[in-house]
Amino acid sequence: PAPGSWGTAVPALAYFLTLWADGGDPWRSGAFLIFGLIAAILLIWLGPWGCAYFGQIDPGQIVLDEYAGFAITVAFIPVPAWAYGSAWHIALFTALVYVVFRATDTLKLPPCGRLERLPFGWGILMDDIAAGVQANIAVRLIFLALAIA
Repeated sequence: PAPGSWGTAVPALAYFLTLWADGGDPWRSGAFLIFGLIAAILLIWLGPWGCAYFGQIDPGQIVLDEYAGFAITVAFIPVPAWAYGSAWHIALFTALVYVVFRATDTLKLPPCGRLERLPFGWGILMDDIAAGVQANIAVRLIFLALAIA
């Protein structure tokens, strides 16, 4: 059940570990974008095979799209100072980003639903890329609103 949620847990855990280990170094966003690009390339390459094998347009068993979408979500997100206070704070920040991405991916706000109809690997990938962009903007707006409040 919930393959997208489980599939996003892997890159979210990797993100948590990089936040915990890096102490605020800026290499994190570049590394995650490379990670997302590799996932996207693999998905475009293997997507047609996966669709044929599972007999579905967007098989739940394929989760590389979640990796790419989450990478876009966390790209260049400024990590608030409070998130570096402890492992629990880092986990809370990571959980917030995870929930926002899962919400945008699940709701399929425009143009996600339309992009999902692209053939094979492109459709599997592009709706999650769009959800990642939406989540990235939403996280930024949430922190902007919290800073003003």
